[in-house]
Formats: sequence, structure tokens, C-alpha cells
Amino acid sequence: MKLITFEVRTPVGPFKRLGAVIESGENLAYADLNFAMAASLADEGSPRPQEMAGAIIPSDMTDFAAAGAPSLEAAQEALDFLQDKPEVEGPKGEQLIYRPDEVRLLAPIERPPLIRGFAGFERHLKTTFAKMGLTIPDTWYERPLCFKASCAHMAAVGETVPWPSYTEQMDFELEFCAVIGKPGRDITEENAGEHIFGYAILNDWSARDAQTGEMAMGTGPYKGKDWCWSFGPWIVTPDELGNPAEIPMAARINGETWIEATPGEMYWTFEQMVSYTSRDENMLTGDILGSGTVPGGCGMEIERWIQPGDLVEIDMGPLGVLANRIGEKGERKPYTYK
Repeated sequence: MKLITFEVRTPVGPFKRLGAVIESGENLAYADLNFAMAASLADEGSPRPQEMAGAIIPSDMTDFAAAGAPSLEAAQEALDFLQDKPEVEGPKGEQLIYRPDEVRLLAPIERPPLIRGFAGFERHLKTTFAKMGLTIPDTWYERPLCFKASCAHMAAVGETVPWPSYTEQMDFELEFCAVIGKPGRDITEENAGEHIFGYAILNDWSARDAQTGEMAMGTGPYKGKDWCWSFGPWIVTPDELGNPAEIPMAARINGETWIEATPGEMYWTFEQMVSYTSRDENMLTGDILGSGTVPGGCGMEIERWIQPGDLVEIDMGPLGVLANRIGEKGERKPYTYK
């Protein structure tokens, strides 16, 4: 299942809804899962279909993920109902299926509790660290390591990403992520898959000139990463994705393909990341674990740099296409903190 958060405009303002992608050949449509469930219950004669639907399929992605397998099963039943009765309306006349041009996709989770940016691919790390005059520390080979990042701006597909005033080298990254559904603590590697709700594209925008100096401190990136992440366009459940190592990936800039890749096997798997992170620590529904950039998957590695106004498309096959326009450069602001 491909799950989305979308915004629909109404005469009384915009509303955010939980949806799923309906695919018919190359055509897409978006189903409102909560209202579809209500329509299914009404069809069965339920006296309070909307109230029951709200309990079974919440209209918020994080609440839905926390509800676990029963809600995912109910969502599939709602989609099956729509397939049988595509013209049906909700109990109060609600629209159940939308064309893509009728709604605006948002980041699937607009305010995740935490982003943990891991580095799961050794070859990428070797290349980029060498360019920054660094070497991979021995500890990286002993345990999965990450940095923690701001979740203040999770840019959706189609959103313009700002160019920070403090960089001349803005970069994109071919990266994907696991999203935590079932919360937990001290999770074993064998059971970690039960806690992964799904996978999505995560474009880890980077200010490379700022990042280089920050990495030399040994505390990881800070302003080099935190102004914006792109996330979406949807979350794909594990049963539909298959083997993440085989995802076809591409980066297109203004329609020109700069990079084509498949990630291959990760040095540190998501299951290992979940297990290690949860040692004596609570993992929460909606937490995001970034894979790290796949080998060859950024401008820094291929020595090509994006510019203001560029259209950056990250294409990952079943994970969709995450397209963002780059904003104009702001006025340079010198550091005066002394």
C-alpha cells in the first residue's frame, strides 16, 4: 500500500486527510481511507459509520501508523470496497476518490518526532569523507552511527526548497528512510521489522561548504543539514516494497539524468539501526531513520552542483518521484558571533 497525507480545499478552508494511492496503468488517483471505511460500514448497515471509521482508520498518518496491523487490514478492505463500488459517496456525501490535480500532497508526516540520519553505505562515506579531509572512524564499523536532525521543515513534493544564505554549495542526496510504526524499547534485531511501518524517499539537502567545517568538529552536521528535508511523496508498506537493495534510483536535474543507481546491500540494515537505537531508549511512532546516501548518489560525489531555480527530481520507482524546485539565494549574512 502507498499511503499519503493530502490537503483538500473546501469552502470553509483546507483539510488534511489520510489517503492511499490507487494505480491504474500509468494513471493515479487518491482514495480518502477514513471516508472510504465509513462508506463501507454504512453499506453494511452500521448506525454510526463515521464514528466507527474514525476509531478504525484515523485520518492522521501518525495515529494510523500507531494503530498497527488491524488498521492496515481495514484500509485494504476499504480500498477493496472502492474497487467494487468506485462511484459510491461517503455517508454524508463525502468525496472518496480524487484526481491528483484536485488535491495537494503534503509530507506524509509533517512533524516526525525525530530524524536520525544514518550512514548505511560505506562507499559513499569513503568518497565524501575523503573530499572533506576526513576518514571513517573505526567505531562506524562496530555499530550503526547517526546524527539527529531538526524536523522543523519537512518539504512535500512540489514544494520550493529554500537556498540557505550561508552556502554556495547546496546539494541533494539519493536517500530513503524507514518510518517507525509500532513504538518500542530494547527491540531485538529479529523483531525490528515488526516496528517498521514503511519506507519513503528522504532527500537530505546539504550545504556542503558549511558541513565540511562542522564535521571536522566531530559532532556531525548542524547548519549543513537542518534547514530543510524533503520527504514523500508517499510511504510504502514493507509488503509492497520488496527488497530495498533493488530499488531503481535516479536523480534528474531540469529533466537531465545526472545519476542512475541501485543502492545494493547496506553495511548497516534498518533492522540493525532500529535495534541499536532502541537500546535503553524509546523509539516513537513516526520516527524516521535515514539510510544515508547511496553510493554515487549526490552532487558532491559526481562534482556537479545544483543552482537556484533548478528542478530536482528524486525517482525511486515504487517509492515515487520526489520533485522540488530550488529557491533563489538569499542575501549573504556574515558570521558575527565572537
